[in-house]
Amino acid sequence: MYANMKQAPMNRFDAPEAQPFLLEGSDVGFLFFHGFTSTPQSVRDVAQHVHSLSGVTVHCPLLVGHGKTPSALAQTGHRDWVASAEAALETLSSRCDRIIVGGLSLGATLSLNLAARMPSKIHGVVSINGSTGLYRPEVVAPLYDTDGQEFVAGIGSDIAEPGMSEICYDQIPRDTLKERFLLTNTTGALLPLIQQPVLILQSRRDNVVDPDNGHRIATLVGSADIQLRWLERSYHVATLDYDRMLIATRIADFLTFSSR
Repeated sequence: MYANMKQAPMNRFDAPEAQPFLLEGSDVGFLFFHGFTSTPQSVRDVAQHVHSLSGVTVHCPLLVGHGKTPSALAQTGHRDWVASAEAALETLSSRCDRIIVGGLSLGATLSLNLAARMPSKIHGVVSINGSTGLYRPEVVAPLYDTDGQEFVAGIGSDIAEPGMSEICYDQIPRDTLKERFLLTNTTGALLPLIQQPVLILQSRRDNVVDPDNGHRIATLVGSADIQLRWLERSYHVATLDYDRMLIATRIADFLTFSSR
């Protein structure tokens, strides 16, 4: 009697791969943040390979306001995302003795922010296409249009490899995007405070974040141990792109070095 009944389509944000996850491993922890408007799906594949290669414990949380609706994101701001990241850090710190933080895009900015403000809790930081003060004009310009629209077009799935896509919002609250830039500027001012080892992975061609952010981070951080590695084949969402296995290998090697 149910053969002809149509099942309601699953909300893509309810997909298993979009949920936060924890991969149990050693007493070294890698806290891995997704990007703005995205979900853990965007970093899951890399996280799993990092776990397999290094054996560390990997935690990928879902940042507040994400994985629901653009309207839910509109109810949050940069302080909420920082608080969400800090809560995830506390969760992983209860399991692990040494923590390395990292992320993609907004996740990278949050990682740099935490490393600057909580040096006693964080032993290294990984930035993948992070932004700390340099912007593409075409991304910023819609914020200051006077059309009165509450939402602007999404910036997700900037991926070179055909067939790959990111589970993310297709619209962004205009005021929330301004909050994103506020966090970027705040974090950029904190970079000289970072003394931990830093791994910067930056796409040569990024249609969302100005690639010169890689040089900027490498120049401004206070650390004497800095690696800047360029991703030659990937766009902004590099963790879902051609270089994703290279990223996993680089991170695994960095975790091994930083956890000594």
